[in-house]
Amino acid sequence: MRIIYIVIGAACIFLLQRLIYQKCWNKKLSVDLAFAQREITEQEEGELYETIVNRKWLPLPMLRVKFEADRHLDFMQEENISVTDRCYKSDIFSVMMYQKITRRLKFIGKRRGYYSIDRIAVDTTDLFMERHLDAGFACNAWIYVYPGQADKRRLLVPYQKIMGDILTRRYTYEDPFEFQGIRQYEPYDSMRDVNWKATARTGELRTNLHGFTVRQEVCLLLNLELESMMEYPQLREESIRIANTLSEMFLKQGIPVGIYSNAKDLLNSKELHLMPGADQQHLALIREHLARLDLSQPMEEFGIFVNQKIQKSTDEVRYVLISTSQRTGVRQAYTCLAKKSAGSCWILPLHPWMDQKVFSQKDQLVMRWDVEQNT
Repeated sequence: MRIIYIVIGAACIFLLQRLIYQKCWNKKLSVDLAFAQREITEQEEGELYETIVNRKWLPLPMLRVKFEADRHLDFMQEENISVTDRCYKSDIFSVMMYQKITRRLKFIGKRRGYYSIDRIAVDTTDLFMERHLDAGFACNAWIYVYPGQADKRRLLVPYQKIMGDILTRRYTYEDPFEFQGIRQYEPYDSMRDVNWKATARTGELRTNLHGFTVRQEVCLLLNLELESMMEYPQLREESIRIANTLSEMFLKQGIPVGIYSNAKDLLNSKELHLMPGADQQHLALIREHLARLDLSQPMEEFGIFVNQKIQKSTDEVRYVLISTSQRTGVRQAYTCLAKKSAGSCWILPLHPWMDQKVFSQKDQLVMRWDVEQNT
């Protein structure tokens, strides 16, 4: 008789715990993912926080947490990773009552982009591991991987050419009565603008920064359409890095930079059109838009795109075309823009074995930019 009571008692306990887990296992349970940084740069390391909080008396002896991320976020040094078209991560935790667990997952941003994780799958069992229970949690984890830097030494030729032309015009139209601040002295600055008090205080040459009656701008034209049916992703990614690096170089000198591209935004499928700006917030905005460029979406032919977006060219704007495509339409559109903007240039990313079809003309520099093809 005692054995029967024991069996009945054990069955009641089993069914009771099964019912309790079925009803209560995910109550007062939160599972969340959050990136430690809002932005990193290509090939830079970041961290993803995986946080589990159990705010109840019921323990979860085996809790499996699963999520998927873009494969260009490289978690390969972590365990329980499967990478195919996506990166799949699965971790198992033992969560006691009223316990919080935080795990840091390190990754490397292998490629520029905007990456988000919006769903977490969770499953567990009852105490006897007999009943499988699962649920999903929404999350809002996102991060920007900014484009990397192109070789600034190679960019000095077009940069100095444009800067020299801008500074010549600025010197002509400079307003000495419009004081805008003090910055570090550069070799092309006039000695008459040196601020000797600031120089004595800092121990380094400082020069006054004046306003100008003529606004000089740099407009980056980032053409990412294909030259032919063959795709060369390294060339297009290098084009984006060049645009990122040039933006930083000009903005550091207070030159307003605008940027147009026929590539579309990952989030809203709109072409990139940023009006000129000249502060650090504008640089961050440029990098965010460059990170979100989606090269898989169809693009407008560059000549049509330019005619639609840029109504007229002016001598107050210096155009920098960054295009690996040398199509006739691209050449014609750029020549038309550059006619009234002497000093504009075309940076032409190509693999070493590719033919160059366009060359420098009077007041229009064409600079070949060789990109080694990775094997």
